[in-house]
Amino acid sequence: MEYRIKIEDSSLRLGSRIDIETTMFRSVDSKEKSHWELPAGVYRAKDIVRETSALLEAVCLQLGDYAAAESLLRNLQSSLGVSGREAVLPLALVASGDETKRPFLDQAQKIGNTLSSWAREYYLEKWAWLIYGEKGLLQLVHRSQCDNHRWTPQVVSILMGPKGSPEIMQLFNEYLHQLILLRDALMPFENWEEVPIMIVEGDQSKGLRFIEPARNRFLTELMVKQMPHREVVRFAQSFLSPELSMVGYGFQYRLGMVLPAAIGKPITAAKNLLCWHPAHLLPYQKDGPTDSVVFDYAEGDYYAATRSWIGSRTSEQQNNNEASFQNEIDIVPEAKEQGRVILNLKLSDGNYEYRVDVGQAMRGHRYMYRPEHIHVSADRTTWPERSEWIEHTASDILGVTGLAAFDEDGVHYISVGGNPLVVWALLGKLFPLNVVVIIDEQADEVGAPHLAGSKLRGLILLNGSYSHQVANR
Repeated sequence: MEYRIKIEDSSLRLGSRIDIETTMFRSVDSKEKSHWELPAGVYRAKDIVRETSALLEAVCLQLGDYAAAESLLRNLQSSLGVSGREAVLPLALVASGDETKRPFLDQAQKIGNTLSSWAREYYLEKWAWLIYGEKGLLQLVHRSQCDNHRWTPQVVSILMGPKGSPEIMQLFNEYLHQLILLRDALMPFENWEEVPIMIVEGDQSKGLRFIEPARNRFLTELMVKQMPHREVVRFAQSFLSPELSMVGYGFQYRLGMVLPAAIGKPITAAKNLLCWHPAHLLPYQKDGPTDSVVFDYAEGDYYAATRSWIGSRTSEQQNNNEASFQNEIDIVPEAKEQGRVILNLKLSDGNYEYRVDVGQAMRGHRYMYRPEHIHVSADRTTWPERSEWIEHTASDILGVTGLAAFDEDGVHYISVGGNPLVVWALLGKLFPLNVVVIIDEQADEVGAPHLAGSKLRGLILLNGSYSHQVANR
């Protein structure tokens, strides 16, 4: 079955859909176990929240105080917050005014709130009591290392009071820590609720603690540096496909594909996040050797790529009608070597077929400018009129060798014929210097896109607004 992303009347094909089912291989003697673990299987976020609820139910049962649950759950919500005394990741302090970090702040807030809500639901359902039984929860223990998570004053009174004990404290610490790890692991994913995580036998029976080294690196980059896309992908690979050693802009593994979230979305989509897709672009043998692959850039350094210089069009050329691009674009593997794959966007205008590196298109999207992010002079008298713009067609750009650059100063206007997918292809062919993307309703408002960036040359891509959805045929 084909896997497609629909964009109004256009569609982007990304290989074949695969079916993912969350499964757990729980031991039949689970009621006799005296230690907590995450059984081997494939989980989504809500499944892991459900499994960890055993720790909270055990704490309340061993305390003999079910009323304590409300204070413990409020502590969880505070720990998953992005500000405040108990927040483990106080991201609001550093990310609110940073365009590259803001998406992660929004993700942390959204995921944290949802996990807290699910935790409350599972506690009220007493799900773990049905699995472990009262005897099992009363004897449940877990050796949890100290992670320095702060407790609220109410929780301190409960866990360090006459009913508390070191064993109960460790159960609650592990409960907090597992859900904090889950929030952090899923932060890079726009569709985080759908991402499947595989837990295998062995060290991973300790839940998500196996992601800690990669998480520490990721959070360091997020808190104190600019977050490069490669580091976001590296973190995702570390727990979804740890067998991969190289890092690109995405990857395929047993349970699907991970690509930049902007693929198949409006041009205004977030530049920093990822999206998991239940599909494979390359054949995958379940029982054979690993078929996990890295999706890498055709050019590791775009400065070193071949450039084709575009001049002005003649009057005769400007009067020609723009070629009409087909409304279906494929993402196809171009080359594979040692676990590294180059992906191309394949599109046609009816006369010629063009291929554009997906990695460069994503790079172009991250480096482009949007009018609302451009600081321009208030003196509109210095702005050139639309009649002074140098016009080009998409075919002018897509047909060149290497990356397209312009040998004249001025405002270069590129027509896309109303096809939103052509905008993405152009982002993969234009040398990413002063590329400004506008939408139809902004065309008359933006008079000086050439003042953006390094102020060397201005390039405009014009596209209409559009929506997206996934479809399968």
